[in-house]
Amino acid sequence: MKLIRQIVKRQKHRYVLFFFLAIFGMQTMFAQSLQEDKVTLNVQNQPLGKVIGTFTQQTGLKFFYSETTIAGKVVTLEFSNTAINTVLAAITRQTQLNFTRENNTITINAQAIASETTPQKGESRKVIGTITDPNGEPIIGANVVEKGTVNGVITDLDGKFTLNIPANTLLTISYIGYNSQEVAVGNRVSLQITLLESSLGLDEVVVIGYGTVRRRDLTGSVSQINSDKFDRVSATNALQAVQGRLPGLSITPNSGRPGAGSDILIHGVQSINGTNAPIFVVDGSITEGIDNINPQDIETLTVLKDASAVAIYGSRASNGVIVVNTKRGNNGQLPAITFKTEQSIQNEGNLRLGFVNAKQWLELATEAYENAGTNVPWTAADLAKVDGVDVCWPDAMKRTGFLTNNNLSVSGGDKKSNYFISLNYLSNKGIIKDQNYQRINLRLNSDHIVRERIKFGHSVNIYASSQTNQRELDGRDTYHASFRETPLNRMYDENGDVTPVINNSFQGRAPSPTWMLKNSEIEDRYKGIDGNIYLSIDILDGLKFTTRGSIGWNNSYTSNFIGGMDPKYNMEGPAANKLTKTNNETLHWIGDFLLDYNKTFVNHSVNALLGYSLEEQTYENLQGIRENTPSNDIRYLAAGDPSTATNNNEYEEWAFLSVFGRAGYSYKDKYTRWRN
Repeated sequence: MKLIRQIVKRQKHRYVLFFFLAIFGMQTMFAQSLQEDKVTLNVQNQPLGKVIGTFTQQTGLKFFYSETTIAGKVVTLEFSNTAINTVLAAITRQTQLNFTRENNTITINAQAIASETTPQKGESRKVIGTITDPNGEPIIGANVVEKGTVNGVITDLDGKFTLNIPANTLLTISYIGYNSQEVAVGNRVSLQITLLESSLGLDEVVVIGYGTVRRRDLTGSVSQINSDKFDRVSATNALQAVQGRLPGLSITPNSGRPGAGSDILIHGVQSINGTNAPIFVVDGSITEGIDNINPQDIETLTVLKDASAVAIYGSRASNGVIVVNTKRGNNGQLPAITFKTEQSIQNEGNLRLGFVNAKQWLELATEAYENAGTNVPWTAADLAKVDGVDVCWPDAMKRTGFLTNNNLSVSGGDKKSNYFISLNYLSNKGIIKDQNYQRINLRLNSDHIVRERIKFGHSVNIYASSQTNQRELDGRDTYHASFRETPLNRMYDENGDVTPVINNSFQGRAPSPTWMLKNSEIEDRYKGIDGNIYLSIDILDGLKFTTRGSIGWNNSYTSNFIGGMDPKYNMEGPAANKLTKTNNETLHWIGDFLLDYNKTFVNHSVNALLGYSLEEQTYENLQGIRENTPSNDIRYLAAGDPSTATNNNEYEEWAFLSVFGRAGYSYKDKYTRWRN
């Protein structure tokens, strides 16, 4: 351990200096023209394959198709600055091909080939057909359904089906692993339909430890959601946004307070005394959590579940790993400015408790004393002082909450660079009075190609937040304390001050929530920076070396004030107030060195990763406590009684050195083996 500490300490200051110099020395604003979704084409009897290449050059769109689908297809087109949909419709008329667009990907399918015969008379007729793959092999068990109905069948061992349908019906053909297709039957009674394999799902890139793989090559248990899921949810942190959206991921908020954190379980409870929380990896860097990340900055969130998926992170990943990749700009994109604002009103749910009023409470209390054989401990004069008082204290401590979330982002790039910059401000006024949360985030992401084989970039998140709450001596906040009050407790007197207790038998002596709102408070403030810079060099074809320096610095400040109780209120509570101030500071840095090999030889694909990592974290806690400041309005330690002062200072440090590797092999994209 001593040797490791000596190694990491020599590297520590170099990484910190390199990190900040590189970030502030980078240029992050680039621009270049991007073609709109319009094309210009002037071709005569041109093979469709060449036309598709022209589409890609002008628009950047990707096309998925089988070579047999477009073989022999030629088109004649003459369009100038024309919308893509119009041009594709013209190609469809000339080639009888279907074009289906999803985001920036267009899939080309062959339309059904039918033998034309005279249809049978009547409202319905029998249609027969065969479903095959691009190689002509029958697809067994494909679903053939009359669109908009439950009338359907599945294909037999020869890929054939028979179905009674009305004339001019639209059939929907679907099968797992293939693109769904809609076929207009028209007057035909015999159909020959070819389904194309769905390469989009299998070729989707999934984030894993220290890299990515195609979904078809994935052997471990992994779940992933993309940015569109975060854009649909109004949440104060990323974990709230994915709650209930990923199988096997349990997220339970610590409390209902604005800005509260969450307990996360992937494998259930694994330890009685130790932590059950997973580790977090943001843009390749291990971090303690993602509560301080703007959810709208996230591109993908991946949960690595089983041993094979998390093994590369070692024993500390025994509870699973959550990998987050944030958004980045696109090369060849004009600057895109996006502003989004959300305004939400928050109220109590429909499942509400019913509370007794003042009259009902008195009746129940009186009955209880009579059943106990004792006289009620209050007089008519006491009740006269609270005549007309009827307060539902839990409701009195609530209000209409409000959430505002404003996000401004700029992204773009040219041929060699891209950037993504976002600024977010979130403010949440809680349903419980004086429970508030605010956060501001600034994200700076960029990637740059220096030469053909050299690439570098950075990911930085700068944040600051604050959270306020009321807390009384026994740990209850104002809402929980309100359940100790009876309807006969008046909130304020005629002068606007907290009303004293008249008779503790029907009012109690617990500190009033209205007194707590004025005389106690917990304030938490957080600030920090998390990020990394990287340098990647393509040494040989398929062989890449990457070095990455990561740093995480955060500071938390807490002020906890409990007021002193004035005897005039006739309530329980300490005579002297108490102030506790705590400051925590954490510095965490990592140096990663990765050698990655990825090569395909005809039917054989080889993937290997070798890594070396240095990591260190320091933590310091400083706390000061004093009592009896001159008044509850003065909340500074220096104003307290020196004889009551208590100070505490703690320091922790640990270091990590690790060597890791992964190897994978795939044959014909069908047989795959991975080892960590």
